[in-house]
Amino acid sequence: MNDLEVRHCRALLAVHANGGVGAAARALGVAQSTVSETLLSLERLLGVPVTIRRTGREVMLTPAAEALLPHAQSLIAASEAAVAAARSGDAPIRLGTVESISSFLLPGPLSDFRLLWPRVDVRITIGLCENLRRSVAASELDAALTIEGSEPRPGQDRAGELAPAPIRLVVAPRHPLADRVVSRGDLARRSFLLSDPQGAFNDLLKAWLAFADPRPKLDSAGSVDGVKRGVMSGEAIGVLPGYAVSQELQAGSLVELRVREPLPTVALRLTTQTSPAAGSPLGSLIGGIREALQRERDANI
Repeated sequence: MNDLEVRHCRALLAVHANGGVGAAARALGVAQSTVSETLLSLERLLGVPVTIRRTGREVMLTPAAEALLPHAQSLIAASEAAVAAARSGDAPIRLGTVESISSFLLPGPLSDFRLLWPRVDVRITIGLCENLRRSVAASELDAALTIEGSEPRPGQDRAGELAPAPIRLVVAPRHPLADRVVSRGDLARRSFLLSDPQGAFNDLLKAWLAFADPRPKLDSAGSVDGVKRGVMSGEAIGVLPGYAVSQELQAGSLVELRVREPLPTVALRLTTQTSPAAGSPLGSLIGGIREALQRERDANI
């Protein structure tokens, strides 16, 4: 068969990255003769040399081989995605998340996911951020989507950060502050409604309003819908992620409060034991969530 094979691509990329056949063999964990034979096989397939010797150097890639490099990378990526998909079989994805993400961000990406992966079940668990992270560590969940502060916690890097999620302060259209540009000082003595009595939103808002005297009142409504109903029926200021309130803002049933000082930003974070492989069911689902977040941000720029 006269087809380009993944082994050809791996050998070619290893020689390019490591500067020689011997170094490429060590990087791949195979005998040097194996790499040499693979390169000869590739030359027979292409009908042109892929390496050239230079004085003082072991080998270099020919221009023809260098032109093949991006295609070799693509073929390896496709192969790895196919293997990941086959290994996943029909195993369900156990995904933990907070209520706002499950109710207002996941429906669109999940609908697209089910068209691509009709045989893969996604099982959603709702919980608090810290509990969800512990469940991933205990292998009770495959992944967790949580809301964190924009700065990583001690010992936490940014590898799992999906995207920033802007905080929106929302009020009823008839609210006395609805048509004004306000400062943090104008928010003293006001009541704020949050969906959860703990978590990143509370911590960030407390820090942002720390100077206020007297301190504003932070109440919990128990859910995102509870926040919306409370705001619509009174003069409380709702605190919600942008993706959870975008429909109401577009319809005009809620109004975003305009504040002079920039509001803090939270981040959506993915926690897994191992990074999801590109092209795997979980990798596909996370990619769809990233795209949904990007669309929401673009719509509110």
